[in-house]
Amino acid sequence: MVRTLKWLAAAAIVLLLGVFAVYLSSRAMRPSTLEQEAMALIDAPPVQTGVDGFAELYAVARDVPKTERARLLAEDLRRFAARPPQKEDGASAPGWRSALEDWPALGESRAGDPAWCSLRESGCLSRVRASPQAYAGMLERNAASLDRAADLSIWDHFANPFPPRLDMPLPAYQPLTRLNTRNAWLFAQGKIHAGLAGACAGVAQGRKMIVSGDNLIGSMIGAALVQGHATLLADMLAELPRNHVLPMECQSAFVLPLPAQDGVCRSMLGEARFVTGGMRSQISAEVAGGVIDKEMPRWMSRLFFDPERTVARMAPKFAWYCGEQARALQAQDRPLVDPARPPTLWSLQCASNAVGCILADIAQPAYSDYGLRLQDADARLRVMAALLQLREQQGPVDPAALAGLPASLRSPTRALRLDLESGTLGTAIYEKRDQGSGRHDGTWSVPLPASRLQSAGASPRAGRR
Repeated sequence: MVRTLKWLAAAAIVLLLGVFAVYLSSRAMRPSTLEQEAMALIDAPPVQTGVDGFAELYAVARDVPKTERARLLAEDLRRFAARPPQKEDGASAPGWRSALEDWPALGESRAGDPAWCSLRESGCLSRVRASPQAYAGMLERNAASLDRAADLSIWDHFANPFPPRLDMPLPAYQPLTRLNTRNAWLFAQGKIHAGLAGACAGVAQGRKMIVSGDNLIGSMIGAALVQGHATLLADMLAELPRNHVLPMECQSAFVLPLPAQDGVCRSMLGEARFVTGGMRSQISAEVAGGVIDKEMPRWMSRLFFDPERTVARMAPKFAWYCGEQARALQAQDRPLVDPARPPTLWSLQCASNAVGCILADIAQPAYSDYGLRLQDADARLRVMAALLQLREQQGPVDPAALAGLPASLRSPTRALRLDLESGTLGTAIYEKRDQGSGRHDGTWSVPLPASRLQSAGASPRAGRR
């Protein structure tokens, strides 16, 4: 019996020594070459070309004079830099007060106001026609905010200069998303040219935000702007004669190709900087343990969470969107999904960073649909470019006319779908189908030009001009 106990004690000691050796070996491991290259790509400062308009976007929802907007942004940068990151024990750092709060908000909401049109749903024209007076009053009270949002089109990009942290201030994108409501109302009120010009300008603004975006939120807003304004424009064209001359804004809005490859890469790297910045500066072991809903002693969470190694585990998934495989998928217009199997938790790297590995792996699947939505923005632009060419051609819009479109308007994977019975042109889309108010059946389609002309009762002003 004594000998057995001695053997058991010896075995336990050997086992503990083995576990300790594995843990130390895991702690000593350096990031792989792939992880180091991905981290270098993420840590490299983004390069922007053109004129930055972030100060204008940052103050778009406040009544700040033009001459004060750059100074206001500089003051908020100073205040934010002086604010400490989240505390090590997981408690929030003392709040900060933005200089924006010194200026009155633009716009006014009242009880009984109609809903703003959603960028991810059709039917905006019908909505504003159902309550023209209600929309007129709401748009008048919000005219200054909408004008400021429309003026953002002169800027080339909006680079957020705040340090990448989880509490990083974000601009108010809402005024941008409301412009399609005003454009629809203008068109419905007979101001045809202004409505068309606004819709095309909205598409151009959306594609600009995709191509030059330095953060995922801004790029998703850009994709939504493309969808909402393209849908609205197609609805407008369905009510107009095919020979109605379009505003100049429509000439550049649908120029192909959209440099979606660079846009997806930039957006994902921007999101990576945001996530890794927060991981490095704010997410403590206790916070990480709480995120995965696991209660554990403080000593244990510290032993099994390493922010830098967690960043290294996450980095390749973001950097993949800038690599040759992702670019090949985009060139072929195939779904932008990393085919590599997710990393396993049963690895030596995770032996000393189990909490970090779990945390990193929880976040990864959420990003797969964002790349698809940016791809779909490209597909929607292609559909609209084809629609405009079909509109300008002589003769009926039929399969023969569709077959005569140039190759630049065709996808090697997603064919243009002409449905003469329903009077629509569309294509397949890749984003998931469970998108709440933006649910879809796997396709996106818009009405053909002049297909609703009689039912719309177009006025003489809708003719050639």
